[in-house]
Amino acid sequence: MKKLLVIAFLMAISTGTASGEEYPYIYKGLRPMGMGGAFVAVSDDANALFYNPAGLARIKNIRASLFPLDLEVGEKAYDIYRDAADVDFDDEAETAEYLRNNVGERAHIGLNLFPYYSMPRFAFGLIGTARMDLEVFDRQYPRLQTHVISDMGGTVGYAHPLLDGILSIGASVKYVHRQSLVKQYTVLDITADDLDETIKDDLEDGSGVLADIGMIVSLDSFGMENARIGVCANNLIGSDLGDAEDLEDHVDIGFAVDHDLWITKTTFAVDYIDVFSQLGDDDDLAKRIRVGAEFRFPAFLSVRTGLYQGYFTAGANLDARFVQLDALTYAEEIGAYAGQRVDRRYALRFIMGF
Repeated sequence: MKKLLVIAFLMAISTGTASGEEYPYIYKGLRPMGMGGAFVAVSDDANALFYNPAGLARIKNIRASLFPLDLEVGEKAYDIYRDAADVDFDDEAETAEYLRNNVGERAHIGLNLFPYYSMPRFAFGLIGTARMDLEVFDRQYPRLQTHVISDMGGTVGYAHPLLDGILSIGASVKYVHRQSLVKQYTVLDITADDLDETIKDDLEDGSGVLADIGMIVSLDSFGMENARIGVCANNLIGSDLGDAEDLEDHVDIGFAVDHDLWITKTTFAVDYIDVFSQLGDDDDLAKRIRVGAEFRFPAFLSVRTGLYQGYFTAGANLDARFVQLDALTYAEEIGAYAGQRVDRRYALRFIMGF
C-alpha cells in the first residue's frame, strides 16, 4: 500500500521548482512555447488570454476545443518514476538508498486541460492544470523536495480595434483556485504510516481573480509592413492567492512581423518578459528573452522553432480542423541565470473540436 501511495504521489499529485528559479505561471501554450515563448505581439488565438488579450482582435475564425489534453514530462522523470516502482517505501534503508541514487536529479510532470471557445475579439476557456517538480537533496541525510501546483478556474477576454485597426486594446479576467505544496520530506516522513495525512495537511489553498490588460500597435503606418508591437500587464489585482503560492504581476513587451517565405506564411517574434524584474529573485536578462518563428505550410501543417531563455525550442502542429495534434520540446532554466541549470521537457497535446 505504501508503494502505491508514494508512486501515486510522485506521478499524480502534480510545477514550479524546488531549488530553481522557474517563473510562476498558470498555463504555457504549446504554440507559444514552440516559438520560444515569444507571443506578446502575436496572440491571434485563445492563448491570448494568457499572453496578451489585445491579440483577440486579431482572431479571424471561430474555434472551439472540446477536449484539449496535453501532457508534459521532464527528461529525467521517467527513469525516476520507473525506479520508484521497485522500492519498498515501508523500509527506511531501501527508501534512503533510492533517494541517494537520485540526488541532484529533477522529475517534472505536468497535465493541462484548457477547453476554450474563441471568435474575433472574444474568447473564454476553462483552466485545469496540475504540475509537479521533485528533487532529492543531501546524500548523507536525503530529503525529497516537492513543489506542486494545481489550478482550477476559468478565463474570459475581449479586445477592440481602434484607429482603423492601428491599435488594439484588450483585457482578460481569470478566476483561479490554487492548491500548492512546497515541502521537504525526510526518509522518516516517507516511510511513516500517515504519509497521506501529512501530505493533505501540507497542501495550501487559495483563490483569486486576476486581470490582464494589453495593447498591440500596428507599425504599417510607420513604414514597417505587417509588423507590430505588443505590451501586456499581467496578473493585476488578485495576484495574492491566499495561503497558496502567489502569482506575481509583471509587464511584458514584444515585437512580431509576418512575412511570406517560400511556400509558407511566416511569423517572426521576439519578447522581453518581466520588464521591471518583478518575477523571482534574479535580474538575469537572458532568462527574460524569447525569440521564435512559426512557418505555416499549405493545408494543415505548422512548424515552430525558437530560443527560450537561450535554449532551443521546437514544435509542430497538425490541424485537421476537427482534430489537432501538437508536439513540443523546450528547456526551462531552473537556476539563477540562463545557462546555469537546464531542465529539458517534452509535451504532446491532442484536441478535439472545430
